[in-house]
This record gives sequence, structure tokens and C-alpha cells, in this order.
Amino acid sequence: MKLHLVRQLLEKVLLLSGLILVVSVSLPETSRAQQLVPDTRMALIVGNSNYNGEKLPNARNDAESIAATLQTLRFDVTLILDATQESFLKKAEEFSQATIRRNANVVLVYYAGHGVQLAGKNYLIPVDSRISDIDTLVSDSIHFDELLKLVGRSSAFKMVFLDACQNNPFQDRIKSLEVGLAPPPDVSGFLIGYATQPGKVAYDGAGDNSPYATALLSYMHSSGREVLSVLADVNQNVRKETGGAQVPYVQFSVKPDFYFKPGPESDGDLEAGLWKLSVQQEDPRLIQLYLQRYPEGRFVDEAQTILERALKDTNGVLPTPSVGLASLEEEIWSNALASRNRALLQYYIERFPDGQYLEQAKTLVTQMMPDNPNNLTQSELCRRFATHPNDSTVIYRGVSLNLLAKNSGAAIHSCEQAVKDYPDVPHYKALLARARAAAGDTKIAVDLYQQAAAAGDTRALVSLGLLYELGQGLPKDLLKARELFERAYANGSADGAINLAVSLYNGTGGARDVPRAITLLEYASSEGAARATYNLGVFAKEGIYKTPEDAAAYFELAAQQGYAEGALAAAAIYDEGFHTDKSPQKASELLLSALTVDSGETLAKISSDARSWSRDTILEIQTRLQSAGYYEGTLDGVPGPLFNRGLESWRLYGGSPS
Repeated sequence: MKLHLVRQLLEKVLLLSGLILVVSVSLPETSRAQQLVPDTRMALIVGNSNYNGEKLPNARNDAESIAATLQTLRFDVTLILDATQESFLKKAEEFSQATIRRNANVVLVYYAGHGVQLAGKNYLIPVDSRISDIDTLVSDSIHFDELLKLVGRSSAFKMVFLDACQNNPFQDRIKSLEVGLAPPPDVSGFLIGYATQPGKVAYDGAGDNSPYATALLSYMHSSGREVLSVLADVNQNVRKETGGAQVPYVQFSVKPDFYFKPGPESDGDLEAGLWKLSVQQEDPRLIQLYLQRYPEGRFVDEAQTILERALKDTNGVLPTPSVGLASLEEEIWSNALASRNRALLQYYIERFPDGQYLEQAKTLVTQMMPDNPNNLTQSELCRRFATHPNDSTVIYRGVSLNLLAKNSGAAIHSCEQAVKDYPDVPHYKALLARARAAAGDTKIAVDLYQQAAAAGDTRALVSLGLLYELGQGLPKDLLKARELFERAYANGSADGAINLAVSLYNGTGGARDVPRAITLLEYASSEGAARATYNLGVFAKEGIYKTPEDAAAYFELAAQQGYAEGALAAAAIYDEGFHTDKSPQKASELLLSALTVDSGETLAKISSDARSWSRDTILEIQTRLQSAGYYEGTLDGVPGPLFNRGLESWRLYGGSPS
């Protein structure tokens, strides 16, 4: 989610999405050249797992993973595992003094473990606590306010992240404790992030890490992304993974200007990045990793063809890459980190025995479970099998209904066990419902969707609404469908917003309301929903929304969000000069960028309709293809077989020569 869009829709979007930002003092925008590039970054990381009578295994994993990742981002890290009250306070005091002594520019504190609130105050629970009543809670805990005072001595930019499993572990002893954590106190000089909203419960997670830690680990390594932009993606990722049940919260006093990883902004297309590395290096091993990571990926057909040919030519033995890897060490490392891809980290270790990130890679590999399904919990398998593509996260990519149908037996088994293991997590019921629906068990699926929807799960609300809208497994009821879409949107669902917008625009299930439909599409667009952005472009082009001059910008944004039709629509505007100056250069850029967005459909469309584009645009494309080494024909603006082969090569290898 782009921050400038969030600002445009501040009142309409932030509160609904759950990314609640409290700004006391506004600072002017700063240029990219003014980004903070700190000399000294320091972090205090605490993971409390081994409590008396109860364990939070992921708290330790989370702390170790966050610590290792921050080290790759040039943080000097102090890691405390299973902190007692004495060790916690001692290390916090030492850390505070060190940040002052070393004149730190950036200070970060991350806590994973139990945390509770009492009378509006938050308390972090050490592993040696013997809490039996309110008095011992106060005396045996770490007062969050006091921790902030310690850290607050530094003049650095300060961030505190609380990934507390915020249930009440003392509910049998202290009935007056409230659910979750209280809002933070005075945040002057701080950015404070909670794993979920105050008064709500955060999940410990069923995989290696909690949902919040997983998202932080995935997005902290995004190059050129300011911290609020990173946290917006964290927010969206966690909401998708939990069906809207967990909504991260962030509060700050002044607008931060901090980048975990300064530099040019990455496009975030991890799949295309891994594919380019694979095919440009002519490395069958990397191609295998691509297929494992993206079984329904955009380049699966090409990957399988190349791999089959390589194995045939070498009698089933994977050949050594013919292209040197040294120049791409940084790209391989960055992709492995951002994608949390254990297999790619192992590849890095093997291919770069003297690599500059070798030790960090070894550490991170030990913290991730092997990708082998035999090593995954049933809840992890459930998410891998049944996650909806629109709920795709860095770890759980989402699968089509067709693929889910092929694996429905295994998916049902895993999700049924996940529901038993985590009865308080409604999203597993929604995933089980989707698996049942894919298997044709509509009646059971409807019942499960209804249970999950009653608990507020956004995927269940949207799916149930669609069933009512289509009359599948339920009597057709457009009013009920609209009500369900409304509830999903209220819980932050972009899909709910889009379906509700369609209902309002068409007047199905109630009165027609075009202005509100547009507002809903604006929200969904700000959440990264490319189809919503594209529809705003259509409305602008037709004069329903804003002006025709704005259409190209929306289509271009839809293209950036991964929608090929957006690129084609924007290219047509620049090719024709529709309410703008003609620009063959922009049109060609957009058409070439669209080639890698899908599984080849856009390539086929551009190839078959090439003569519908202006001669100047085709000439610009020919020139770009020739510069990349993909086109040997005449630069004449006339498409043909050589032109089409050049497009195929561009799709296959990207904008660099093969």
C-alpha cells in the first residue's frame, strides 16, 4: 500500500484498515536525498518462551529471527532469551547507557512474550514471574512505561515493537485484567507498533513465527521503503493471514523518516525477480527452486520446458550454471531474505562459500523449518493448501480453486486438524470451508463459512456473500450478499469493498449509490487491489470519476499493482494521445512491462494485435528489443515474426540480454 494514497484518504482509509496513526506534530516532507542513513543502529530484542507451566515457542523463534535479520541491516543487536525480571532490567539499563555513549542514530526494541494490561498500564511478563494477584503482577513484571523511559534517554529515532501474545495467562487468578494491551502512553520521540490493536488478542502463530514477526521479517528488507510504508504492508499481510482477526497498530508523535534499507525502491515482484535470476543464470537448480516456490507461477510452463531440456541433455544430472554468479550475489541474497525462502538461502550458502552474508545466511537457515511438507504442522499445510489467491502473503502464496480441488483430500485433512488445534482462530474454519467447497461438499462448506463469518472472518464473509449472490448452496439473496460484503469491508477487506462497490454501482441488493461505490474502490485501490484501481481508471476515462486526464495515472497504478490490463489501457492512452500528449516511449514501456505480469496471455494479445498499435510505438518497442539483444530485424515500426520472437525473449529474460 503506497503511503501517498493512504494520506489522500486519511479519514476514510486508515481507521477502517486498522492502521491507526496518531500524529501529534507534522513535519514537512523530505526528499529522497535526505533519507536518514544512520551511522549507528542499535536494537534490544527480547524473546520470552519458557514460562512456568506454559511455553510460547514462537516467541523465541521470533526474537532470534528478528535479531538475525536486523544484523543484516547493520544493527548492533542485543538479544535476550527467556529474560528474568532481573536480567531484563539489567540488560535494558545497559542498552540504554550504550545508546547514549555511542550516540546511536536509531534505536529499536522488540519484545515477544506475554504482556497484559491493568488499569490502563501495560506489563511485560518475565519468565520467572510468580504472579498470583494484582500486587505480584505489579512487583514481578516489567512496567512498559519504565522501559520507555529507559530507552527514551537516547536522542535517536526510537522504535518499539510489541509482539505480545496478548491473552490473559492469569485469568484464573486475576479477574480484573482486561483483554490485550492498553494504548501506549506519551509517545514523544517514539514510533510504537503493536502486533494488534489495543484491547485485542494477537496470535502466537502456528508456523516458525507469529503473523506479525513473519510480516516484519518479510518487509524490513524492502529497499527504498520508508518505515510507515513497510508497516502498512505488515498491516495488510497480518490481516490477510488472520482473516482480519488481527490488525496491527502503530502510533508515533512525528512523521518518521527512516529506511531499514536505504537505496532505490524495489518493485517488490519477488516471483519475477527469482525467475530472472533462474533463467539468466541458466541454472536448473534455481529453476527447480522457482517451481517449488511458485507451483502456479507466471513462468511455470517455460520453467518446466527449460528444466526438462536441461535434464534430457545431461542424462538427468543437473548441470553447472554456464554463467558466473558473482555479480548477482546481492540480488540472490536480497530475494532470499525478502521471500523468507529457506531453500534459496541454502543455495546462497553453497554457491557463495566466501560470500559477504555467509554467516547471516547460516544463522537464518537454522531458524527456518525445511520446506519439506513432512516438517510442517497441519495448520501450516492447511494455509499452504487452501489460502485464497487474494489473501496471498509472502509465506502463503495462495492457490487457485482448481489446484485446491486436486489436493482437496489433503487440504481437508490438514484444515480439520488445524480447526481442532486452534478452535479460537476462525480463519481455519474459512480455509476448511474453501477446501470443502473445492471438493464439492457445498453444504458442509456453507455451514463452515457461516461459523467463520459469525466470528468476523473476512474471507468467510466475502465467500458467503458470493454464494448468496450466485445462489450456490443457498437461496439467492442479493440483500444478504450486500450485508455480508458490508461487514467484510468494515473489517478491512478489500475484496469486501470491491464486491460491495459492484453491488452499489449496479443497484443489486438495494439502492444504487455510485459515489459510495467510488469511495469503496478508492479504499480497495489504496489496499493494493489492482482491479479496483483499474475500475477507477475506467470511471475516469468515461467521465464518471475525476477527469479523463486522470485515467492514465490510474491505469499505470493498476499496472504497478500487477494488473496487465492496466498497462494495456495506459499504453493505449499514450499511443492514441487520449486527453494527453502522444508518447510512444511510455506506451512501449508499459507494453513491455505487461509481458511478465501474467502467464503469457498478454504476450499472446500484444502479438496478435500488434498492428493495432501505432507505427511509432512499434518502432520504439523494436528499438528496445534490439538494445536488449532480442531483435535482429529492421527498425521499421512494422511487426512480424522477428518482432514476436523478440517479445517472447523479453518476457522470458526481462530487460537484460540473455
